[in-house]
Amino acid sequence: MVRISVGAPTHHTSGRLYGVFFEDINHSADGGLNANMVNNYSFDGVYLDHHTWRLAGADRWRTQADPLRFWRFSGCSAMSCGTEIRGAHGQIVDTSMSCPAPPIHSHSRYARIIVGEAAGGDVTSRDNVRTVNDVTEPTATAAFIENLGYNGGGTNGEEPAFSITDGHTYDVSLCVRPVSGKAVLSVAVVDRSGRPLTDTVRITLDDTDGAVAADGATVTALDDGWVRVDARIHGKTTDYGKLRIDIESATAPVAFDLDLVQVMDADYWGAGDPKWRYGKLRRDLVEAIRDLHPSFMRFPGGCIVEGVTPGNEYRWKDTVGALQARRAQYSMWSFKMSDGSSYCQSYQIGFYEYFCLCEDLGAKPLPTLFAGIACQSPGRDPRHMDIDSAAFQQNVVQDYLDLIEFANGDPDTSPWAAVRRDMGHPEPFGLDMIGVGNENFGADYVAKFDRISAAIHERYPDILCVMSAGLFPFRPAMKRTWDHARAIAGNARDPKLGAVGSATGDAILVDEHSYHSPEWFESQASRFDRYPRCGAGVYFGEYSANGYFAGQTQTEEGANTWRSALGEAAFLTGCERNSDVVRMTSYAPLLAHIPAKGWAQNLIEFNPAHVNPTVNYEVERLFAAHLGPETYDITVERGDAAQHLYVSVTGSDGGDAAGDDSPYRYIKIVNTGAGSVDVTLEIAHGLAGLTAKRHGPVHLEVRTLTAAPDAKTVIGYRGEATEVIERTAKTYALPSPSSLLAMKIRPYSVTLVISR
Repeated sequence: MVRISVGAPTHHTSGRLYGVFFEDINHSADGGLNANMVNNYSFDGVYLDHHTWRLAGADRWRTQADPLRFWRFSGCSAMSCGTEIRGAHGQIVDTSMSCPAPPIHSHSRYARIIVGEAAGGDVTSRDNVRTVNDVTEPTATAAFIENLGYNGGGTNGEEPAFSITDGHTYDVSLCVRPVSGKAVLSVAVVDRSGRPLTDTVRITLDDTDGAVAADGATVTALDDGWVRVDARIHGKTTDYGKLRIDIESATAPVAFDLDLVQVMDADYWGAGDPKWRYGKLRRDLVEAIRDLHPSFMRFPGGCIVEGVTPGNEYRWKDTVGALQARRAQYSMWSFKMSDGSSYCQSYQIGFYEYFCLCEDLGAKPLPTLFAGIACQSPGRDPRHMDIDSAAFQQNVVQDYLDLIEFANGDPDTSPWAAVRRDMGHPEPFGLDMIGVGNENFGADYVAKFDRISAAIHERYPDILCVMSAGLFPFRPAMKRTWDHARAIAGNARDPKLGAVGSATGDAILVDEHSYHSPEWFESQASRFDRYPRCGAGVYFGEYSANGYFAGQTQTEEGANTWRSALGEAAFLTGCERNSDVVRMTSYAPLLAHIPAKGWAQNLIEFNPAHVNPTVNYEVERLFAAHLGPETYDITVERGDAAQHLYVSVTGSDGGDAAGDDSPYRYIKIVNTGAGSVDVTLEIAHGLAGLTAKRHGPVHLEVRTLTAAPDAKTVIGYRGEATEVIERTAKTYALPSPSSLLAMKIRPYSVTLVISR
């Protein structure tokens, strides 16, 4: 029998211990959280050109602008037009001399569609001008345009991906401009055989006076002859389909311009809230994130922050403003995609949508920006900007200052705050922390961190800066960062300087990462027991028990097993026990599209219609949803029977910030072993406060999650997820707080005991 005794409170629990880490990997944004189902919706597609791969990073990572990718044109030709495009190294190239008419925005390209000059078979080329194979006279339905949506590519590349449900309502929006001739566009989602899955929107174009009309739709005139059409359609059948725009021409030839095509479930997250007027979010995925009770959200990453080569770094200023003003960029994670490189960041979810989502979830934002060093992971192109250059000051340091203004500034005095106001959010977002670089390390990074953080603190002294400890979670690799961080904390703790006023009370947070084995995570449950409490706190910013650092092969079968979730649970008990120094944690990656997974182990998987919370998610949710404001001492009688038990306790003696005057405890017990363990639980040992406030029985609820070590939930491209966790719940009543509870802790289990 193992005796577990809950003692007195030891410290305040970090209020930001559990958060989420949202990076655009595995089609997490476009094809995932982005509610718009149209792939390359704005004809601005920018992709990684794998044909240039060489050993040298500068040659390996090239940009390929392919504005017509993922669109199919039959019976017509399409030409990409615009005043700028991305060059081979991500630079902006002026193409205004070849643009026949103004785009909606100078940053945006569009497609010019021509019917009557060419017609026939499907287009397969990847040039900026696409024509069909045969020349014939068009008939009423000879010409059409199709888009399959986000299907993940590879062997799934021919699958339709627009998820339609019978009876659901869908928003359709597109921008058109008549150029010549008369035509009717019929817009609908159809199945692979062309049978309609939705109602049809009919749009009449007439170049005589530039008129555009649409039955049952809203037509809004824009500048330079552009017109936006907004309509609603209804699902007629539940299935996956593709967007189809039939072109019925009354005259030949017919030409028109097309841009900003959107199709989404009308019940997107925040529907009806005017602040959600630009990028829209898929509701079921937001709700899955919400149910994790995140106290913060990190964005945009992750390696995507610094990019793989100069020009590929994430520039937040390209992601705000009207959708057409946002400059697309290829995702560095496209090299892990099944189709090689077809992964564009459209930025329909940008920094404005990120801040709005944090606000809706009650999560503090943790934006992390480029620190002037490209990704230092093996195989990348780790270029370093000159710290004394004008480019570093303007494109790096100033970006941090301007982002803080965008988030918190006064719109009447700050130009970037005025952008926020004009987007629909005049109130500040309450940003109080920021990450400086991602997985960067070395002397140059330390110098750049100091330069950036000094500029931030000169203007915003209470902003908490997060410093990277690099990629590897081992003491020698992290020594330079930790030595520097502790020196900063020591100076900040000088009595002459006063108390630290940051978000967590620390002078600095150090961001440690680890992708190791379940056994390693279990062994690290005591990792933080002897970390100095010196004002330099820990943010364990990326973790999952996938065995990567242990050299274990990354396979779909071995990812997200119950064994990995148990290892993470054991580790999290140590984070809770040490939550006076471990201030924040976040699992990564957060989201993964099936089958567009470049990273095997993820917290939430999804297909176009359904969501799969993994077993790791269930552990994370249990821990995050049951976290009290105080952390309590625990005594576990150690011995052979207890060698695989890991315990943490949080709770309150009453009168906490939530206004709950009743004492309670959340006791988490993780058993990673193959055998049951008999436990005697002593809840109120040494807790005079709890005893004094209890004059009657103590009510206990015991919840247990258990599964076979190799068990995992599975979701395919179609259909719902499986369920593998066995869940039990029992209630007990103890005569008094000093009573003992005899329990049998099941093998391979996570047990939560709630006492009230």
